[in-house]
Amino acid sequence: MKKYFLPALVALTNAPAFAEETQQVEHVLVTMPMHKKEAQTALPVTVLSGDELKRQAAATIGETLNLSPGLSSASFGPAVGQPVIRGQQGARVQVLQNGLPALDVSTNSADHAVSVEPVLADSIEILRGPATMLYGGGAIGGVVNVIDGRIPVKAVNGVEGAAEFRNTSVDDGRSGVFRVDAGNGRWVVHVDALYRDWSDPDIPGLAINPDNVDDIEENTDGSIGNASGRTRRVTLGSSYHFEDGYWGVSYTELSNQYGIPSGVHHHDEDHEEEDHDDDDHDDHDEDHDEDHEDHDEDGVNIVIDQTRWDAAGDLHLAGPLDLFRWRVSYSDYQHQEIESTGEVGTTFSKEAWAGRLELSHKPWGNWHGVWGLQLLESDFSALGEESFVPENTTRSVGLFWLEDYHADKWSLEAGLRADFDSLEIAQSVADDQDDSSVSASLAGMYDISDIWVVSLALSESQRAPNAEERFSNIGNDLSNYVVHGATGAIEIGDENLETEKSRNVDLSLRANAGDVRAKFSIFYNEFSDYIYLDNTGTQSDETDILQYRQQDASFSGVEYEVSYDLASVGAEQRYTFSLFGDRVDAELDNGDNVPRLPPGHDGLSVAWQWQDWQANVSYVYAHAQNDVGVNDTTTDAYKRVDASIARDFVLAGNDYTIMLKGRNLADEEIRNSTSFIRDYAPEAGRNIELVMRVNF
Repeated sequence: MKKYFLPALVALTNAPAFAEETQQVEHVLVTMPMHKKEAQTALPVTVLSGDELKRQAAATIGETLNLSPGLSSASFGPAVGQPVIRGQQGARVQVLQNGLPALDVSTNSADHAVSVEPVLADSIEILRGPATMLYGGGAIGGVVNVIDGRIPVKAVNGVEGAAEFRNTSVDDGRSGVFRVDAGNGRWVVHVDALYRDWSDPDIPGLAINPDNVDDIEENTDGSIGNASGRTRRVTLGSSYHFEDGYWGVSYTELSNQYGIPSGVHHHDEDHEEEDHDDDDHDDHDEDHDEDHEDHDEDGVNIVIDQTRWDAAGDLHLAGPLDLFRWRVSYSDYQHQEIESTGEVGTTFSKEAWAGRLELSHKPWGNWHGVWGLQLLESDFSALGEESFVPENTTRSVGLFWLEDYHADKWSLEAGLRADFDSLEIAQSVADDQDDSSVSASLAGMYDISDIWVVSLALSESQRAPNAEERFSNIGNDLSNYVVHGATGAIEIGDENLETEKSRNVDLSLRANAGDVRAKFSIFYNEFSDYIYLDNTGTQSDETDILQYRQQDASFSGVEYEVSYDLASVGAEQRYTFSLFGDRVDAELDNGDNVPRLPPGHDGLSVAWQWQDWQANVSYVYAHAQNDVGVNDTTTDAYKRVDASIARDFVLAGNDYTIMLKGRNLADEEIRNSTSFIRDYAPEAGRNIELVMRVNF
């Protein structure tokens, strides 16, 4: 450890939940339009909430979900962790914030951070397979919905608040959050704020793997160079509650800066000598002079600024329709990549708005359903050194219908969706694109007995190619191709790409026998015209040229969870033993492996509870990943041990929790097979966190 623990600030969840965290209350799904509980739907859904969320919450959404069955993280240093669902990542996994897209540029490149904050979440819901149809083609691989309380959905009479303070040893990290909700039974005002900073994280050994990387100019031993950063976020929201519903608004400002690990970013040397337009960057230089002082002299740093407005409301209706729900968001996002000289290399900008309307009907016999409309418009530009994607505007309209039928021992769910997407580019180097697609799903669940439940879900989903896949380096020729720094390669799009189609089968078996609970799932996804980056085998000035291409592909896998509760005499102590794990395999039609697949995992955890004490220990074995894509490198197996112990107590009328958490306690060298930079930046080493939480 670099230092002993210092007081600091970090995560918060729903304030009322602090006093109730030992209660086992089944979560009501928010991402599903009809608000079912997890056990009531045949669709594959995972929920992270309550004590489990507080224990697993991390700085990135990927790390928060990492190692849960079917879930992994695509890291790009400690500041970036994009979620991976059943081997799918990037443009195929949609990250939502209260049901609407994050509206950042995280799917544009692997080194771009997702703008949601899991440490501020009340709950996180993950949809797989057919359930993703509710959110369009951008969710063909899965949906992660981070639900927070920026717009209070429940009336508050009085003042409720909470704060949490944390220090991490692996990177001298300090972070903190506070949240206050105050109301008079009608009006509710919400305020939350987050601050986090960290230094270069410790690792057990060399950062750059000499076995797989040639021509290493400089390496670091015991830490990852140029990986420090700082995050600040503040939100102000308010809502008005009346007898038949509520409406509300919120405003959020996010400022995030972080380093790209040393040796990762690759740029064309000719570009480094180009002059930048002073007018374009004067404002940035004034705003971020202080930030530049903290930058590593030899690395690239990313500085993010985002402002976001949200509005939402529910209206309960009389008659055949029972609920009208609406959500609208507007985001103004910009991030700049700062070179070691302090100059701005590239400026990424995205101005976007999204909306969603849902109208559900009261039961018609045993049928209950919802109709919906989803809208999105975004203007994107990347100007400067990495401007390999032309300025473009994306517009999409989605119409969906979901209906379910409940009988005595079985239920049926059916859905239909139509999407209309347009992609326009500012330059006349390629034609604008218009796509339309239809998706459908059918799922059934049957109660075999009071203990066993079986469910089967079928779907066909479609995804239109995005701007990066169609337009990367379009209009350039071999002499002026732009290198994508995150991959160190020249990426070339194809404007003639077809719509990607996925046919999915998901079979699950669940058991609940009181003290014993189990869930087993197998899935098979067959893709037509799967879009991927193909290594052409050619180079330009010793830089690999990658081409977006299509061919069929198949994904298959299994996930399992088994837990057993054991109470001591008098039920004073309770133990929960759990086994869990997953496997995923994927191949292209030509026999090549799909790149950057997660390894198989097997894990064991033991949780203990006694009076005001709680503890948890988990052991996960990640298998070696040898089934790699063309020119990918293999990754070794590793063992990860995590643990936590916490005590709740009351002081001066307030509820407190003190928690000690340990991650990667065995200090294993972990190189993540889902990461583009696994051979440049392994995961952090042994980390001890000290956390104090207060609820008032």
